[in-house]
This record gives sequence, C-alpha cells and structure tokens, in this order.
Amino acid sequence: MELWRLIVALAAIGFHAGFIIARSCNEATGYFMETSNWFFGSSEVLLVFTVTAGYFMAAHFVKRKSDAAYMARSASERAWEYTWARIKTLVPVLIIGYVLAILVCTSFYYPDYTMHDIIVMTVNSIWEFLGFHAAGLRSMGNEFFNLNGPMWFISGIIIAGYFMYWAICKSEDGFSGFFAPFVAIFLTGWWCFSGTRASQTAWSTFGAQTTSTNGMGGDATDTTAVIGFNNGVVFVVLGMLIGVLLFYLIRRLSAHEFTAGQKAALTVLSVVCSALLVWYILYQPTWFELERWTVAFLCLVVIGLSLLNKDGLTALLNNRYASGLLAYLGNISLYIYMLHYPAVIGTLRVLGHNTPDTIYSFWEVYVPATVATVVLSAVVNEIMKRTIMKKK
Repeated sequence: MELWRLIVALAAIGFHAGFIIARSCNEATGYFMETSNWFFGSSEVLLVFTVTAGYFMAAHFVKRKSDAAYMARSASERAWEYTWARIKTLVPVLIIGYVLAILVCTSFYYPDYTMHDIIVMTVNSIWEFLGFHAAGLRSMGNEFFNLNGPMWFISGIIIAGYFMYWAICKSEDGFSGFFAPFVAIFLTGWWCFSGTRASQTAWSTFGAQTTSTNGMGGDATDTTAVIGFNNGVVFVVLGMLIGVLLFYLIRRLSAHEFTAGQKAALTVLSVVCSALLVWYILYQPTWFELERWTVAFLCLVVIGLSLLNKDGLTALLNNRYASGLLAYLGNISLYIYMLHYPAVIGTLRVLGHNTPDTIYSFWEVYVPATVATVVLSAVVNEIMKRTIMKKK
C-alpha cells in the first residue's frame, strides 16, 4: 500500500509538471516547456489517498473501542480529537506549502504583482492557509489558489474526516452497514454521469445553481449563487466511504485461511491489476482505453490486496530489504504531494528563462523537481517529528 501511495505522489509531480504547469509556460512567463501526457492518469488515481484515509479512520475507531473511558465520551468530542490529530499532521505542511508557493510561484504566475498585491492576496486567503478551500472558502479571485492548487485535496480529508468520525462514533453499525454503502453507491452513480475528472473537483460544484442575484454582487448573467458542496469534498467523501467499507471487508478476509491455490489466484489478480494501473498512471492513453470506474476498480483491488497481504506480489515487496525504504517513502508520500507544486516551479526558475528554440523537455524538469520534492519532504517530515508530532 505504501508503494502505491508513493507512486501516486510521484505521478502527481509529473502530471502537474508536464500538463498543468507546462501549459502555463509561454511568452508571459518567459519559460517554455513541452506539454506531456506522461503521468496524466495520476489525476484519477488520487482515489488511493482517499480510500486509505477512510480505511485508517475506521481502523483508528475500532482500535479505540476497547478503551471504556474513550467510548464514554461524546461522539463530537471524539470526532474533534480525531480531527485535531489530522490537523496537527496536515495543516502545518499546508502552511509550509503555501509559504513556499508565495515565495517561489508568485512571480511565475503574477510577474506584475507588487508587494501590496501579494499582501492583499495573502490576507484574503486566510482560509486556504487553514485548509478549508476544498469547501469553497477561498479568495474570490483565486490567485492564491492558483499558486498551489493541489492543496484542495488535503482540505477535503480534514473536513470529511470530522463528519465521518462523528457518524461512526454515534453508530458504528448504522454508519458502516447502511450510510457508507448507500452514500458511496449514490455518489459513484452521480460521479459517473457527471463527467467530472478528479483533477477538476476544485473548480466545480455538486448542487443546484440559482438564477437570482447572488449575495456577493453581480447578477445572474455573470455570477450566480450555487447551493451545494464543492466537488473536492464530494470526491474525498466518496473515497473515504469506500475505505471504511474496505476496512471491514479486509478484517473479515484476514480471518480466512487461504489455500496455496487461492494465494496463487490472488497473485495473478494482483500482478494483472497492478500492471494495468501502473501503465495507466504512467501513460494514460492505453490500448485498453481504461475508463474511470475501471481505474477505480483497479485501485481498490491493489489497495485491498496490499492490506490483505496474502498474495505473492505483496509478499515480494514486503521483503526485509525493501519494506523499510518503502514504508518511509510511503509515510512521506502525502508530504510529497503537498509540497511538489512550488518545487516544480522552483526547478524551472533555477533552470532559467528560455526561448521557443530551447524548450525544456518534460524529463529535464521532472527529474530534478522530483529529487527536490523528495528531499524537501524528508526534511519537513523530520522537522515535524521533532516538533509538532514529537511524542511526549
């Protein structure tokens, strides 16, 4: 599982470098970079992060069930405690990511901004520093959001995590037995028909659009009010609900004694699904023309088999030589995702302005940006462990 989290994080670097940021490189920025389809599929496999977040949320609750004093506390109190633990882990890195974005990315996207413009943009984006922009709480101009757009995903985990943990505290059976499967089915059906990619969630909304003048000024011809949720939150809720269901399924399967033949079948399934998913992540236009729900199925299979740990491929990856390194890199994979955007643009700035005749290749930017991101993530992880996350 840690390997897949790492793969998705590294692929996100490629997607943003070779597609999103590459499309921004033109005469206005002074940088020229080739647009690439490498790692384009990473925007769909972010499901790996949301599913594992839901899985470990359910695991945390079940682990604490044996503590009578803990269970005697109110659901809201336990949910806030759980959320605060996530905030301690994620919000400081959110802030670091945005501070780096201000320092590194502002002059890339907004070369004409004065210090006054930067201060105004920063002050009006306080909710983004605190990690609530996945719910739509961001500046109206979106300038700050553009500096490190991938952060919406982390906000969604914080927001959705509170409500889900509260619900499972109120009724584990009701939440896991009815609410989680029912809402997951409902949201997957909606998502399938909406045509919205995971990478578009931060800009679109799940809900009803009104035709009256909105409360922020303007009229229905240019800006209309929307009743509903930002799709960033919906996408995270969907993945976390599936993760909760996966936890109870894996717990049940873990008690089963698998025969040699069954383990061999699981190994074949793991190899086939892993190969298809890796190829989709690396270069999305595959011969199989994999659709989003096929990809989602592949994600669930490889995550489930990794957590079950009964197939030969998972056993091979869990050898004593590789497991420690993969566990470490997997643990900082979320940091890699949170910090990679300014690292990519910082790499371009170090390489310097170029011309259409000296265009930067994808790999010329991706490789050093990936190295820089991994090193930065390792440093931030060490700082977090020695300060905020230090065990007393």
